[in-house]
Parts: sequence; C-alpha cells; structure tokens
Amino acid sequence: MPLVSDLNPAELATFGDFPFTLSASDLRDRAAGALAAAHRDLELLATSEGLPDVEGFLTLLDRVLSDVYDVGAHGSFVFQVHPEADVRTAGREVSESADQFFNRFRTDDRIYERLRRLDLGRADAPTRFAVEKMRREMRRAGVEHDADGREKLRQQQDRIDRIGNQFNENIATGEREVSVPPSELAGLPSDFVASHPAASDGLVHITTRGPDYRPVMAYAERGELRRSLYREFMNRAHPANLPVLDDLLAARHALARELGYPTFAAYALEDKMVATPADVRSFLDAVAAVLREPSDRELARFLARKQRDDPTATQIDVWDIGALGEGYIDGKIRREEFGVDSKRLREYLPYGRVRDGLFALCGELFDLTFERVTPEGIWHPSVEAFDVRRKGAPVGRMFLDLVPREGKFSHAACFGVRLGTLGRQLPQNALVCNFLDASSPMETSRMLHADVVVFFHEFGHLLHALLSGSGRWLYNTMSFIEWDFVEAPSLLFEEWARDPATLGRFARNPETGEAIPPELLARVAAADGLARASAWLRQVALSATSLEFYDRDPAGMDTTVDYHATFRRYWPLPFRDEYHPQEGWGHLTGYSAFYYTYVWSLVIARDILRPFLERGTLTDPELARAYAREILEPGSSRPAAELLTAYLGRPSTIDAFKDWIREGTQSAATPSHDTASTPD
Repeated sequence: MPLVSDLNPAELATFGDFPFTLSASDLRDRAAGALAAAHRDLELLATSEGLPDVEGFLTLLDRVLSDVYDVGAHGSFVFQVHPEADVRTAGREVSESADQFFNRFRTDDRIYERLRRLDLGRADAPTRFAVEKMRREMRRAGVEHDADGREKLRQQQDRIDRIGNQFNENIATGEREVSVPPSELAGLPSDFVASHPAASDGLVHITTRGPDYRPVMAYAERGELRRSLYREFMNRAHPANLPVLDDLLAARHALARELGYPTFAAYALEDKMVATPADVRSFLDAVAAVLREPSDRELARFLARKQRDDPTATQIDVWDIGALGEGYIDGKIRREEFGVDSKRLREYLPYGRVRDGLFALCGELFDLTFERVTPEGIWHPSVEAFDVRRKGAPVGRMFLDLVPREGKFSHAACFGVRLGTLGRQLPQNALVCNFLDASSPMETSRMLHADVVVFFHEFGHLLHALLSGSGRWLYNTMSFIEWDFVEAPSLLFEEWARDPATLGRFARNPETGEAIPPELLARVAAADGLARASAWLRQVALSATSLEFYDRDPAGMDTTVDYHATFRRYWPLPFRDEYHPQEGWGHLTGYSAFYYTYVWSLVIARDILRPFLERGTLTDPELARAYAREILEPGSSRPAAELLTAYLGRPSTIDAFKDWIREGTQSAATPSHDTASTPD
C-alpha cells in the first residue's frame, strides 16, 4: 500500500459517494447501500473460520468500521450544517442508521469472541491498545449479556441516539429574537447598527445568533436590551426540549442500570482520565477552592463599577458581565482602567487578516501550509476549503463554515467530515462557527477579540484532528481519545490569540492599513486576567450541574430546579427561575456527565504551556514540534496520561493552573496609571 505522501491529495480528500449536493432521497439510498454492504461484511467476519489475525481479520474489520464511521459522520454533519431542511432530516436518519450499526457491532458476541482470540503476539503497541479499547467498549455495551439482554440494550441505545438528535435539532432551530426601536442600540458598534436597520414595523430585530448576541451583551448601554436578549438566549429551546431532556436522562439511567452501574455518570466516566463521579467532585471542589476568593473580589469590583452608573444597584446581574467572552461591565473596566476599548480593538481584527495570521502562525509552529481549493460537492457557497500540507506532504483538508444561517448548528465546534487512515484517505475536518455577519463582506467582517479566541480554540481541535489523521486503526484516531482530555489542545491554542506578539503580526485595520498599536497590545495583555477567576468558577458550576443531572435516578427530577440549585452552590450571581438554559445546552447530549472536561483540560493545558512561558515566547518551534509530536500526532495510540508524561517528562499537576489564577488576579487587580492612560 503506498504512503499518503506518495498519493495525490485530490484523490485522498474527496467526498466519494457522498457529496453534500445529494438530494435527501439520494443520500438515504446511498447510505442504505453502504450500510447494507457493511452488515454483510460484518456477518462474514463474524462467521469466518480460522484463528483471527491482525493482517486479515483486524484489517478487514477496521475497514468496515471506518467506512460506517464515515457514513455516520457525513450524516451527522449534514444534519448540523446543510441549508435544506429535508436534507438535514435525511442526514439525521443516516447518522442514526450508522449509530445502530455500531450498537449492533458492539453487542455482537461472535465478533467479540474473535477479538478475544486475536493473535497479537507480533502486534505493535498502538494495535494492542486499539484492540484493548475495542474489547472494553464491547464489554461496556453489554456484549457479555445473553441474547435477549443484548437485544434490549441495542434497542435502548438506538432510542438514546434518536432522543439526542431531537434535542440537538430543537436547539439548532430554536432561534429567538427581541425587537426594539433604533434608539435602543446606543453603545453598539457603527457597523452593527448599519447592518441592523429598522424593519417595516419601525423596530430593529435582534436574534439570539452569535453575531447579534455577542455584540449586544458586550456593548449595549441599555441594560433592558441586554436583559431581554439574555432571557431569550437562555430560553431558545424552551419549552420544546424540556420533555426531550427528561426522556434522555431517563433512558440513559435505565441503560446504565441494565449494564450494572448505579448511575449513567458512573458508566460514562469509567473510561475517562477521571474515572468516578466522586473523583470528579473532589477535583471540582479543589478547583473551586482556588477560584472562589478571587472570583468574589472580581464580582465586588464589577458591582462597584455598576453602582457608579446606577447608585441604586445592589447586585451584578448575569447580563452585566461576560462568561468566557467580554461583557458590558467588565468591558467598561477594560476601557477605563486598562485603556482597552474592544470596539476599537475589533477594527484591527477583520476576519481575513485573522485567518491568514492564524495560517502563518501554524506554518511557523508546525510547518503547515494552507492552499485555497474549491472542491465540488460542498454544502454552502460561504464555506471556505483549504488543503493542508506539512513540509510539502499532504496532511488533510479543512473547511471553515463561519456565517450563521437558518437551521445551522448555532454554537462553535470542530466536526469530522472524513476519517483519516494511513495510506487510504486523508482526514477532512470543518470548523462550524457563527462569527461573521452575513450582511458584511466576509474578508473585512470584524471579529470581537473574544471570537478570535474561540476561533483559535476550535482551530486547536482541528490541528489535533489533522495531525493525528494518519494512524492505521480507527480506534487509534483522535475520536477515540479520552473525552476529558480532548479539550486540552483547544484550550492551549487559545493562548496564541491572547499573545501580544502573535496578535501584532496580523492585527491591522484594512481600511487605513494601520497596524494595531503596540501599546494597545500591551494593555490587552494587562487586562487579560480580569474576570478570569469568575469565568472559570462559572465553568465549575456548569461541570457540577452536568454531573448531577446524570449521577442520580432522574425519576421526578425537575431539570430547571436542579440546574439552578446546583449552579447556585458554586456561582453566586442571581439566576432567574424563568431561564431554562439546560434546554439549549447541547453538551448534555455529547459530553453528558463529563462537561468537567473543560476545567480538567484547562488544568492540563496550563501545564503544557508552562515550557513555552519559561522560554519567554509562544513561538518556539522546537517546543511546538515536541508538542505536536508527543501530544497531537499520536491521536489515541496510547493513554492520554502517557502522552502528557512523554511531553512534560513527568505526570501533569494543577500547579501551573494555580499560578495562572494567582498571576491573573495580581495583574488585573489595579492597573498602573501609565498603563491605563497610555493614549491610543
């Protein structure tokens, strides 16, 4: 079999029989044919004679599973991004059919027995690890139950997959809006105001989509506008998802009990780095102990600033401050105390320059180049496609789908489009985000700095997927790494979006040609610690909430009451009972009980970053390539803890995270007069 580097990338990065231009009926027909063939092949493998070996049995099994994985990924992706509703529906059906195939595979006792008898005497470590994970996954699916038990478990898992898809569809289609007179737009950037003229009713209609929601929450002077839009955002899938979430929690609990686990959380965490609910709680409590005092000081500071505008104010409200992006009150402090006006900052951050600067950075760090291509069969004309090479050799293909549209996935994520397999096909992945205003030219559409950070975050996932996309086995790909490690590369890569030296390379006003002033970059860095502790304490609250949903019998649970009660144990701001955020929280289907992955992965990411900080630069190519070699490229060829030890030379610790919180608190406490008053 020839190496990928010897093959034409155009032959390895195609859509094959599944271009995104297929009609709904054609998509269903082609998927049905591919899955029928896979079922036949799986049956032949299950009934084949002789001692199973790596080159024969395992290679063929992996090919079948990889083919179905691609069909399922295609259907799932179509479901999230296709502009036509009937094709999205077909994509959902295809995704569910592929899930059903895997549910049947995982409970096929004949395949399991052959995997147990597989001769691994001469197999390398990644192969042994892949087979070990495959066997464990089948045991966890109930393959060792009797025939009736296996069939019951398959049906339960099929139902869970359908419920999860319904939950996500309701989020994608659950857009809401507020309508206000133009006078209510005070404080918003001029390009936002220009792109939101009054409609025939004399009102401006503002949606819960990202390009509307984020600027309003950051800049709108009218507190009532921020409050009302926040309310709509928190309720965007309400009430449709209330019974769907109840069904999801009940079905997952029943599945876990059938498999012998006390709760779904106990089942879901068993194969993660943090293996038990008790250990997760201990970890979250330890992190909360680090964050609580500095968070209280931050919130008191925000309230004092709010009271300067409104002396009657007695509390900070959730629509006053940002979560992991910029909010209104913390934005004022950045402007007044640090001299950072994010409206001015965004003038230097047109999308085209951000994208090209990101590409140049990846070239310096990882020897990557990005070539614009126009493949046939793409799903929407606003999507950009690039072939990625490393030192001239093809690595994969990536897509950037960054403009909101009706029915599209409404958050930000990196999706698999095609699996990467050594010598067979290159990985293809897509960033699906909602940063850019559809009414503005894409290249010059301005980005909030917070959105640039999210862009880099998702690009960290994409780098992980592309650089690990040449393994031999499906179960060695990034998709099968421990899910509480998966956010570490993305949280790490955010730091380059905050790094003044990196921003200074590409931040430039496209109209005037002016580069971002170095003194503004210095002030951005000085203000970076503001709201750090409170933002991450909120993430701890979310992590605890997702765990509590799944670590109990959900019978009689009121998810709204439970969400608010758990959240309030960690997060001190008033959270109104009229909000139903759990209904729009897509992570409850995928991450389920282990939303804590963000906090756990952040602790890991700070540890990975420490060697860069010790060298005084984030663009040290030696460290970057060591990071790629030890963390990204192996995918899931060995346990994540071993990847970390190979890179760090020791097990990971929480020390770097503690230092980061302490340094952020100190740097943002009281800026110097010189820093805050430096003119733009």
